[in-house]
Formats: sequence, C-alpha cells, structure tokens
Amino acid sequence: MMNCILLADGSRVDVGDMIGNGMDGFVIRKGCHVLKIPHLYGSIHPDGKVEPSSENEWYVGRLELEKEVYERLRRVPGVAECIECTSNGILLQYYGNGSLREYMAEHEPPPLPRRWDWILQATDIIARCHQRGVLVFDIAPRNFVLTDDLDLRIIDFSNSSLLPLSVDINRAEVDGSTVRVDLLHLSSVIYSIMSWQPFSVDCAMESEWPDIDKIPDLEGLQCGQAIRKCWTRTYTRIQELVLELRLCAMNTPYAGPLQHNTQAVL
Repeated sequence: MMNCILLADGSRVDVGDMIGNGMDGFVIRKGCHVLKIPHLYGSIHPDGKVEPSSENEWYVGRLELEKEVYERLRRVPGVAECIECTSNGILLQYYGNGSLREYMAEHEPPPLPRRWDWILQATDIIARCHQRGVLVFDIAPRNFVLTDDLDLRIIDFSNSSLLPLSVDINRAEVDGSTVRVDLLHLSSVIYSIMSWQPFSVDCAMESEWPDIDKIPDLEGLQCGQAIRKCWTRTYTRIQELVLELRLCAMNTPYAGPLQHNTQAVL
C-alpha cells in the first residue's frame, strides 16, 4: 500500500502543493493563500480506498491552540493575515518573498535604514502580541515573512502561550515561558538583522537561561546595549525595549523619517 497525506476531513493532499514541513504540521499552497495542517497520514489500498492512520487521533488537534492565538491576534498590525481557521487547519495569506532568514541568506546587507526599520517593526510586533496576552516564544528570522513592500509579518504560534487578558503578562509564567524569554529571543533577531549574521540561542524557559559568555560580540554594534539588557534581564516589559530602540534609532544617522509609529505599544 502507498502512503498519503490527509486533511482532517479525510480528503487527500496533493504533495506537489506542499511547501513546508515542520514539527507541528505541513504547509500547503492554496493559490494566494497557504493552509497549515496537522500531520495526518493515510494508506491507499489497491482498490483506491484510503485508510486513515490509527495515530491521526494524536495529531488532529495539534493546531487548536495556534488557531486560538491567530483569532486573538486577528487584524493586529504585523501579524500574518489569517483568512480563517477550520477543522482542516489555518488558512493564511501567502507571502511570496519568503522569510527574513531566506532573505538574509540570498542578499547582501541592506542599507542601515532598512535594517533599523525591520528591528523596530519586529519589536513593535512582539509588543502588540504581549498587549493581547500572547507569549510568542518562537521568535526567529525564519518566523518573520516579508510582504511585497518588504515589511515584516510574524507567523507560527505553535509554541506560544495564550493568557487571559486580565492577567499581567509581565508577571506571568507559563511552563517556564515569560516576557523575559521572549525578549531574549527577540534580541537574537535584532542582532541578526543589525549584524546580518544569523544568531540564535537555546532557551526554552527561564531556568535554562544561557550564560552571559554565550552572548554574541556586541562591540561597535548599534543597539548593542539594548541586546545586552535583554540578556541580563534588565527589562521588565517590552515597552522599555521599544523605547530604548526608538531613541537609539533617532540618534543614529538615518536616511529619512522612521516609518512606523510606536506610540501604540508604549
């Protein structure tokens, strides 16, 4: 018997439409959209009948929390546009320019204004997520995609935590995930953009905080002080980082005005 990939409704997936395969699911191209689906498999009998795998019941609900996060963040600026969440998966806008990580691998460092703009965009996006009770966790260049105008949109909330809006997210901890962990991973994105060298650090929870000697070389790096403060857990909330980066950008030779208004996240 041959194996196949299935949707939750039992229909088969054309593997030619698959453009991504992560730990939490497949990504299927649907015209100008993509559909993120759980890992569901089937076996094709000689008569053409498809028999779902007995293990599918363990995976069919894997995207439910991520669906809730996308619904909470619907129409939030900087979050990938979610068209709808169905039993089959999460239907998102397709961003043809790919991820920031892919862009970094294929292009020389862009002018400093563009890099500053991305840093401010990324920080604003995470701040808006925190305002809506979402600890993002998986913050990395691979999870920021680029629009036609080369603006950032965040995707992938499979490892995120959704808090009640009544909870102070700056004091919250969910399975070791905190605002400070988000800031640590965000600082890796900031460093990657400014240095144009991909960087990441393993830290799944505050109890696994990396030693300071693992911090990248910040000598001569603009915004290096802000990155160090993320590592030393100096900030108590992301708005402090937003303000420091905004001031740093304003005091740096910058070709043209800042494009994004940060007032909404301060």
